[in-house]
Amino acid sequence: MLNRCKQIFTALITLVILSGCAATTSQKQTGFLGNYDQFIDSKEYDYTKIYKAENFNRDSVAQLTDIKLEPFELWINTQSSDNFNPQQLAELASYFHGKMSSQLKANNYNLVDRASANSLTIRGAFSNIQFVAPELSATDFIPFRIVLNAGNAAYLNITDKKDVITTVSIEVEFLQGQPQQRVFALIATKHIDTTIANSGAENVKAVKALLDIWVYNFIHNITEIRAEKAT
Repeated sequence: MLNRCKQIFTALITLVILSGCAATTSQKQTGFLGNYDQFIDSKEYDYTKIYKAENFNRDSVAQLTDIKLEPFELWINTQSSDNFNPQQLAELASYFHGKMSSQLKANNYNLVDRASANSLTIRGAFSNIQFVAPELSATDFIPFRIVLNAGNAAYLNITDKKDVITTVSIEVEFLQGQPQQRVFALIATKHIDTTIANSGAENVKAVKALLDIWVYNFIHNITEIRAEKAT
């Protein structure tokens, strides 16, 4: 029974980042997390590796009230930075922090400036931001909408737009208490189909769509676990 509960918890918390079906791939390590020991492939979700401490469970999530949310960092390579100027990169980091903060407050979580014995610190970094043409992709996640748009090349060209797969990776860890102890961490990559302008003006908008998914999944799952324990 205990093992089953752990499996359910791991599945739910992985939904913080993405949804999908089971598959395993290698995930790039930026160095942000420092220690990558004991990460294992998720059995439930694509493009995900996870770490979970034995003492972190559903009750730990349900009892959360105080959260220290550190601003997420951007760890990107030279190729990725070509898609954005410094102001846009700062905008993406600020957007995610603001979105996550407002949603946590809206669901009655206390955002604290300092970690305490009862708080959970969340820190993370985005990396591997890419815009990949579907015809160049060897993966199996090409979405139905892009297949439908395959005959719209002339329209896309006239409107100075193109269909792409937007990819963003994330490294995140949850640190419990004070002193801070890692209780959960993951490395994950999310892909969605997007139509963006060839000029690159819509690059930020495309990445924000992925950030919105991560915020929604995280808030939805921690509040669902809290509500379940309250009944």
